Order: sequence, then C-alpha cells, then structure tokens
Amino acid sequence: MVPTEKTPQRRAFASGRALGVLASLLCLSLLPGPARAGEVERLARTLVQMRTEVERLTDALEEAKRARSAAQRAAESQRLQVEAELLRERLRVRTLREALQRKQAELIAAQADDAALRPTFGAGLASLRAYVDDALPFQREARLKALADLEAKVGEGLLTPRAALTRLWAFAEDELRLTRETGRFRQTLEIDGQARLVDVVRLGMVGLYYQSGGGAAGEAGLVRRAGDGWAVVPAASPEDAAAIAGLFDAFAKQIRTGHFTLPSALPAAPGETGGPR
Repeated sequence: MVPTEKTPQRRAFASGRALGVLASLLCLSLLPGPARAGEVERLARTLVQMRTEVERLTDALEEAKRARSAAQRAAESQRLQVEAELLRERLRVRTLREALQRKQAELIAAQADDAALRPTFGAGLASLRAYVDDALPFQREARLKALADLEAKVGEGLLTPRAALTRLWAFAEDELRLTRETGRFRQTLEIDGQARLVDVVRLGMVGLYYQSGGGAAGEAGLVRRAGDGWAVVPAASPEDAAAIAGLFDAFAKQIRTGHFTLPSALPAAPGETGGPR
C-alpha cells in the first residue's frame, strides 16, 4: 500500500488514540477489580492493533520515499538523455547548415561555369547539326532528332551545359565510329517520289546502297552526291544492279572482306553512261 497525502494525519490520529488509551489506563485505578481486568485486556488489544497500524504506516512511508527516490533518479537520467540528444541534434543541424552553405557556394560557381559553357555548347551543336545535314543521309532524321532533344533539355533546364557537352562529345564519337564501320540496316528512302522502307548497306560514310527486292534493275540503287545534297539513284544498268545484289549477298553471308566492283557514289561525269564505278 502506498500512503496518500493524508498519511501524516492518520499517524497523528493513531498517536491520539494511544494517548487516549494511556489516559484510560490511568483511570483504571478508579474501577472495581473485575471491571478493571476486562478493561485492561481490551486496552491491551487496542494498543497492539494501534502499534501494528503505526508500523504498517511507517513501512508504507519508507516505501513511498524509496519510490520517490527511484522516480527522481529515473527523471534525472531521462533529463540527461534528452540533453545529450539535444546536443547531438544541434551538432547535426550545424553540420547540415555548413554542408548546405558549401553546396550553395558550389552551385553558384557551377552556374557561373554553365553560363560560360553555354556558348560553347551552342557552337558545337550547330557544327554537328551542319555536319549531319551535309553527310551521307544514313538515318539522318534519327541523328538530327537526338541533337534536337539534347538542345531542348538544355533549354528546359533538364541538363546543364556541362552535362550536355559531355553528351555532345559522345554524339561526335558516334559519328566518327560511323565513318569506320560498315553494315547492313533498314531505313526509309525516297525512291521515285515515294518513301519506301528498304535494306541498305552502308560503307563507312562514303557509300549507301539499297535493295528493295530480288536485285533486278530498278529494285536496287545507291545514294549519290548531287550538288550540295544527295540523291537516291536506281541502278543504271543490269550490271550495276547485279553488283549491288552481290554486295548484299556477301553481307548476308557475313563476308566483309574482298574485292567488290560497285557503282560510285560520286556524281557522274557529263556524258558518262552507266554511272562511274
């Protein structure tokens, strides 16, 4: 039992009862013998009960003191933990604030660098776009779209000029790789005024030959220089068609080396028939 705030009053009441019992004992001498014996026995029992109650209340008081001391120690330990946690949080906030200040300074410097790099990116983009427009028209639309997407991302702020320059350099490396490689592909060419999906063989970036059927005359041809641009030219003779068909057959058989006689991608000289070879 944990004593309440009324415990001191109850102890005082018990003490008062004890004094009353003592007073009663003093009055026993005035009572007859038999009555005095019964009263003494009753008062003795009352004293035992009161002593037991006093001891119980004393124990309860000591238990309450111990509980209060334990609660105080727990509260003090909790207070120290909270103070330590608060100190750690203050240190973390200070560290984060310092890191934020460094990042802000780096961002300001990066923004200044980006502003200086933007003209460089614009010049490089324009140069590569002019090259693609003038080079062999192999998948030209896809290559120009890649440049347009890169420009749009920089304009929308999705890419910094620094990152865009890195991608622009990768695009330029891909263009250089095209000049060193040959292969067979599918792409759309405008033949006789109609857009047609045909098989093409690209020889670096100097020759592009197409085949749309079995290789007979009129179903094979090449892309040839025409002034400042390029023109899709059907095979001028059965021999040219057969030569192009032989090229496609060799690529189908994974033959990439050997001697091939093909119609030239250079413009035909005035008066020349059958096309240069």
